[in-house]
Amino acid sequence: MGYKVLTLKHMDDCGHEYMTEHGVEVITSQCDDEAGWIREIQENQVDGIFCRVDKITPAMMDASPNLKVIAKQGAGLDNIDLDYATKKGIQVVYSPAGNMQTVAEHATMLLLMCAQRYRYVDHQMRSGNFDVRYTLTGTHDLTGHTIGLIGCGRISQCFAKILIEGFGMKAIGYDPYLKQENLKLPIELKATADEVWQQADYVSIHLQSNPSTRHSIGYKQFSMMKPTASFINCARGDLIVEEDLIRALQEGKLFGAALDVFENEPLPLDHPFVTMENIVLTPHMGAATEDSVIRCTMTSCEEIVQVLNGEPVAFPGNKLG
Repeated sequence: MGYKVLTLKHMDDCGHEYMTEHGVEVITSQCDDEAGWIREIQENQVDGIFCRVDKITPAMMDASPNLKVIAKQGAGLDNIDLDYATKKGIQVVYSPAGNMQTVAEHATMLLLMCAQRYRYVDHQMRSGNFDVRYTLTGTHDLTGHTIGLIGCGRISQCFAKILIEGFGMKAIGYDPYLKQENLKLPIELKATADEVWQQADYVSIHLQSNPSTRHSIGYKQFSMMKPTASFINCARGDLIVEEDLIRALQEGKLFGAALDVFENEPLPLDHPFVTMENIVLTPHMGAATEDSVIRCTMTSCEEIVQVLNGEPVAFPGNKLG
């Protein structure tokens, strides 16, 4: 075929092998900014771009008239200008099912860390206080407690399944696009999101980042939570107003939080989150296990080849024609 695909970050070897077998040359970027990527796209006149979370801009799409496909390794397409891609007739593909279990397991880990006050206990132990266990308060079993889900899509349902079947938790949720009768899991859908914020012992958000959801969660929502409750975000950092979460935690409106995603990434080391002992932090690694990377890479590479061959794809991110 003689096609070329630029991968903005190193692609797993499984993807390289698959693409090579199908006559596609993979070019690994040597840059880390838009200007460098534009130059590489122009120089190589690529047919495809493979990305993770780096932004794909109109200028990047304009850099090669050959560009036919943009593939995202993972779920969430907020880093790609979908409207512009559609306008130019560029097919966007992604792999939303490949990291579903992985992100759900990561959210479970963060939930357990909140329940056991992991950040505080770890700090105390490393400071020499092995007896912290004798004075520890605010820790709980998960059994019998309620998880609240804002957004009940693939990952959210997978997360709920782990908690309901594995830990005996009760699940409540809010999702205006779902009906109770269509849910296979015992997640009690509430009529309003406010009910979830007010009633849950832990609230986890599972929303896409778009103009209607960005910064939609702030002081109002955090103030509704039980003072013993914790907040979890493995979705997107710009869904919340970070300053409002800091304020709510400082005022005791909620007990703790666990965050895998942030408004600005990498998280600046002088950010208040870094020194707060009631926040657990992980570096946007919810989908970063070897198993998930392989699944997502293979799905996206298969879709690239399908687009280049004029075949239909399983997970189109936009509709053309």
